[in-house]
Amino acid sequence: MALLDGQALAGRTVLLTGASGGIGRVTAGVLAGAGAHVVAQYRTGRTQAELALAGVPPTSRTLVGADLSTPQAARQLWRETDRQRRIDVLVLNAAVSVDTPLDGPDEQWDAGWEETLRVNVLGAGALLREATRAFAGRGGGVAVVVSSWAALQGSRIRDASAYAASKAAIRNLAQTLARAYVRDGVQVHVVAPGVVDAGIAVRGMDDETRAAVAEGLAMGRHVTADEVAAMIGVLATGSCPSLTGSTVDINGASYIR
Repeated sequence: MALLDGQALAGRTVLLTGASGGIGRVTAGVLAGAGAHVVAQYRTGRTQAELALAGVPPTSRTLVGADLSTPQAARQLWRETDRQRRIDVLVLNAAVSVDTPLDGPDEQWDAGWEETLRVNVLGAGALLREATRAFAGRGGGVAVVVSSWAALQGSRIRDASAYAASKAAIRNLAQTLARAYVRDGVQVHVVAPGVVDAGIAVRGMDDETRAAVAEGLAMGRHVTADEVAAMIGVLATGSCPSLTGSTVDINGASYIR
């Protein structure tokens, strides 16, 4: 699904977190295909991140291994990458989904919430804060935050309460920062995918379960990672400043608000 030409992001550097994941791998290719220099962050999946940018010239890509589970690590990632190559766009995509079953042991509940909030809110929020403050100080920049439809309606999965809450929190922070820095030329956009055909959304599903989930959606199929990546690419261009602070729903009419 191509919405960008090969020069839409020419001359810009994009820091993409979670480049080794389902949405991240496709997004890396879309951004590079639009002419951006992609700084691709991964935690453990270096091979997947490399494959995502396999066709991109070495001069147009940088791979960075970093654990974003603490605010300190997130700040360090921003400061080091931005110092080496000025970042024009942040795509905040990295996230974890840890089971927090309502009827499970307290220890599992507590541990799941702690890990989810550390990565999806504390680390991600610190990185987003660093980026938007830097953008404001130099007259502009774009951040695209990947949230979830679960952030808007709660999770339909009983074991995913922490994930849904974390995605609501990072969406809310994005909205606050969008309003705070709008007169400084900073754009902060949120993308809220429904059930995507890759990554966290379908992890652990067998073919039969995937088909059953798809049948329960309004379109009768999952949202594709290509569709999400294409929208991220469009928002990354900053071509519609008045859209800042908004959430773009990509769920095939399964949830309309």
